[in-house]
Amino acid sequence: MNISNTILQIMGMEIAAKLVDTTVDCETKLWRAVINTALEDVMNPAEGRNSAVLKGAAHDWFCDNSEDFEFVCLNADLDPKYVRRRYLDALEKGIIYFTKRQNLNIDYTKQYDKLRKAKTSEERKLINKNITKLRQAIFKL
Repeated sequence: MNISNTILQIMGMEIAAKLVDTTVDCETKLWRAVINTALEDVMNPAEGRNSAVLKGAAHDWFCDNSEDFEFVCLNADLDPKYVRRRYLDALEKGIIYFTKRQNLNIDYTKQYDKLRKAKTSEERKLINKNITKLRQAIFKL
């Protein structure tokens, strides 16, 4: 597994040592690769819609106290609380950040998801207004 130096620095020595350890079994390597991929997603500077949505999803995965996150960390032989703390520290220090365009693209996609689930025409009309505003803001950047 190829891990960037930035990711290793963000996660600190304890986690970095485990992420580069090649002596662990294949299953542990797989779960560590999942964490590495999520870290790569949140570090991605691309501002396109797909990249921003992946970045937002990875961010939510690190921040939410989900069973999935805990399961992956434990199977990667990493402490979920420590991994989350290191991620939040990097976010607080501005090492991991979201551009305005990334945030707008994430919001745009969330509004589209709401639109698909809307039950009434009034609800769809309101959501469509939000989508239009977001689209205009994205293209102004």
